Amino acid sequence: MFNGWTAGLLAGLQNINNIITAGIAITAFSLFLYALSFNLRDRVARSFAIILLCVVVVFTTEALQNKSVPDWGIELLLRLQWIGIIFLPPAYLHLSDALLVTAGRPSRGRRRMAVRLVYVLSALFLALLASGSLVGGLIADGKPAPHLQHTAWTQVFTFFYVAIIAWAGFNFIRAYQKMLTRSGQRRMLYLMAGATAPASGSYPYLLYVSSFPPQSTLQPSQRYGSAPSAGAVAPAIKYNIRR
Repeated sequence: MFNGWTAGLLAGLQNINNIITAGIAITAFSLFLYALSFNLRDRVARSFAIILLCVVVVFTTEALQNKSVPDWGIELLLRLQWIGIIFLPPAYLHLSDALLVTAGRPSRGRRRMAVRLVYVLSALFLALLASGSLVGGLIADGKPAPHLQHTAWTQVFTFFYVAIIAWAGFNFIRAYQKMLTRSGQRRMLYLMAGATAPASGSYPYLLYVSSFPPQSTLQPSQRYGSAPSAGAVAPAIKYNIRR
């Protein structure tokens, strides 16, 4: 009886997660189209649009995964999902650099070169993804959901992902400290809070937690923290509109 109740609860959570994931994808796509109405020559607007596009790719491909899709289709969607994940770190660093310039801390060329280098590294990770080295094959019967195997390059990318996101977060803090008015600091706090959810909610943690016992897994999705992302991107884009 208890096992049946648990299975029903997990099925309900799976349905709720699917609805939330689809909602995030639709919201992010709407905001992406809205961001295209900005002056894309502005680095803040351009970098934020890239982040939204990455979120759209990540959550749209996840929303399309269901039991009616064959294994080859699931594997294709999971690999396409990694395109958005790979380019999130440089997009965040790009945004943080643009915000530092807006806050009055212009780059002397080093930060801008660093952003370009990180984009190049992400392009190399994309090449590894295309070659099948970044992630392994599909585990179709994986618990709690099908997922790709992690490889040695996956761990290298994970370090890259965490390091660049942390660097971008440090830049956000520096930009916040440079704000002279309370309204500017408040908007920067909105941006920092909004930027946290997509960065932390887009990585497929199931690559690693799938080695835990199934009973210890409470979240049926491939990633944790996806729900806050939909509400998090809105205040962040408002900051860009008001600047």
